[in-house]
Amino acid sequence: MVRDDWSVLAILRTTTSFLEERGVSEPRLSAEHLLADVLDCRRLDLYLRFDRPLSPDEVESYRSRVRRRLAGEPVQYITGVAGFRGLELAVDPRVLVPRPETERLVAEVLEWARAKAARGAAPAAGWRILDLGTGSGAIACALALELEGARLVVGSDRSRPALEVARANAARVGAGRVAWVEADGLSAFRVAAAFDAIVCNPPYVAETDRSALPAEVRDWEPAEALFAGPEGTEAIARVVREAPEHLAADGLLAIEIGDRQEPAVRRMVEQVPALELLGGYQDHAGRARGVLALATRREG
Repeated sequence: MVRDDWSVLAILRTTTSFLEERGVSEPRLSAEHLLADVLDCRRLDLYLRFDRPLSPDEVESYRSRVRRRLAGEPVQYITGVAGFRGLELAVDPRVLVPRPETERLVAEVLEWARAKAARGAAPAAGWRILDLGTGSGAIACALALELEGARLVVGSDRSRPALEVARANAARVGAGRVAWVEADGLSAFRVAAAFDAIVCNPPYVAETDRSALPAEVRDWEPAEALFAGPEGTEAIARVVREAPEHLAADGLLAIEIGDRQEPAVRRMVEQVPALELLGGYQDHAGRARGVLALATRREG
């Protein structure tokens, strides 16, 4: 990338080859997202301006981003934004990058709530939802905006820096019915304040699998939001064990899991008398990605 008479198409082609040769994942998408960020346009708009020449300042700004990508930094941290269910959320190394798999978790919760409303069983005072371990606030914001009749969505996290990102994202996307709580798990919440649904994308990577993760995940994203202990199911087990006393009768527990964890998590749920296994769901690639359960009664 030493020439200076770059057009959009020429620099995209060269950068894609450059990144591909060096083993960077999704080289074409990376090249496009980074250039769209430089030109302050949508990625698809690049296709309408392939012949547009780049100024020397734009070329240098792009080269700087490409160098960061070559070092393994996720595209979303470089551009500062990530898409999630049509929302443009701010992200940085304080939070995990929201992923398409988690969009499916939100979809499952919405499907459950809408089916319940269609039966006339929606809570009369409005839905009360807890997003446990909210990170960037992606789940909380999406549910606050998409769930009709949402009275309150609570996003909780033990990380104060993550909550700063989540609060900013709520303001960014106009999710006004979200309360943010700094808390480690469910212990900070009163039993009497029952939620209609607890939604959780917990850490679920085993420490022994650390080396198997892509470097851009392992070396850049917050470890406390990724790793859960030797087995990878430790955080999930805690949520399953504690959730019933914080759920309303017939309330939903929806948890995202690793693709090899479904049998173990199903057994966890089946061992809790106050939970009834509702089923599991798959992500867009057909991998097991979540478990759903219902509270059969209030404990305590």
